[in-house]
Amino acid sequence: VRGTRKRVLSIDYRMLRSIVFFFLLVLLCRAVLSLSLSSNPKQVPSYTGYFLTDAKTKDGAACLDGTPGVYYLRSGSETGINKWYIHHQGGGWCFSMDDCYSRSQTSQGSSKNYPKTTTMEYGYFSTFPEQNPQMYNWNSVFIRYCDGGSFSGDNDTITDYRGTQLYFRGKRILQAVFNDLYTNRGLQNATDVVISGCSAGGLATFLHVDWWKNNLSPTTKVRGMPDSGFFLDYESPVKKYHSSMIWVFNQMNSSSGVNEDCINYYRSTGDTWKCIFAEHTSPFIQTPIFPLQSEYDEWQIYEDLNSTDPKAINAWGETLTNLVKTNLLAKPQHGIFLDSCQHHCGEWGNIVISGDNQAKAFEEWYDGGSVRFYYQNKEYPCTACCSP
Repeated sequence: VRGTRKRVLSIDYRMLRSIVFFFLLVLLCRAVLSLSLSSNPKQVPSYTGYFLTDAKTKDGAACLDGTPGVYYLRSGSETGINKWYIHHQGGGWCFSMDDCYSRSQTSQGSSKNYPKTTTMEYGYFSTFPEQNPQMYNWNSVFIRYCDGGSFSGDNDTITDYRGTQLYFRGKRILQAVFNDLYTNRGLQNATDVVISGCSAGGLATFLHVDWWKNNLSPTTKVRGMPDSGFFLDYESPVKKYHSSMIWVFNQMNSSSGVNEDCINYYRSTGDTWKCIFAEHTSPFIQTPIFPLQSEYDEWQIYEDLNSTDPKAINAWGETLTNLVKTNLLAKPQHGIFLDSCQHHCGEWGNIVISGDNQAKAFEEWYDGGSVRFYYQNKEYPCTACCSP
């Protein structure tokens, strides 16, 4: 009996220990969950899509395939409720009828498969102040890119090609986005607006920032922040970027969809096509802008210069820097974050110049800081330039 009692007591003790361990585990899990929720008390907010079907019907504002333009909006909060970050999506261009036809069959030329909502929680879209200290709680707009011409086209003609109707009307999409934001979403009350975009969307920022400024209230503070949009006007024997962009300008009737002052200046010489290039339109931009740009932009090096030779790449960087100084920084309202890391778009917060990353440098410039030319000034290749 005594041995049996010892075994029972031993079993009871093991059971008790298991129960205590279980409850301690539950308490630990609750504590971890509570800590997680307290440090990250919100779910990632989603963007609501607005499909501009009325503008497509009434104004012909259409993607390449004739589907309506679309933008996504995440509403601001607290101190950011009347402040706006407006981003033009990038994604290259179409350089021929075949190219535009192929593009019209994808999400870069058609909105037919766009989702009703989306999420973005990185870089300049982040809602976390440690990543996006200035704009984390602003209204955030993401304009989908489906026209192939950096939102510049205004061609009345619908082109029949290979059994498909093609529309070249990116500027009409931009107008439709503005109208809906201003009339229905609160943009008319904006105190601050940052116009931005990446790659082809960065070029769109150079082309359209004055247009945005002129359409907003005179009391609204408007600034531009194009990311990797300073594409050089250059023609390599293989890639032919120069002539391809002239095709875009002519085919899409971009003369009414780019910087008006630039067009007026070059009209007398017949060189209005220059206004589709950032380097030529920069001298005419009145709205203060602060580009984020690499001297050795990865896309331009491989798709425009078409070279891997360090000597040629360094010469490219020197040319780009000189054009920035001459055509952009000659006007005192402009600034730039010009790094020597080989990349294209992104890197928000990863590259540091004079102690500031892109986010901090832009914020300081926006607030009237004394530094407007952040220049890393290193020879290619520079791996260390890409690190904080």
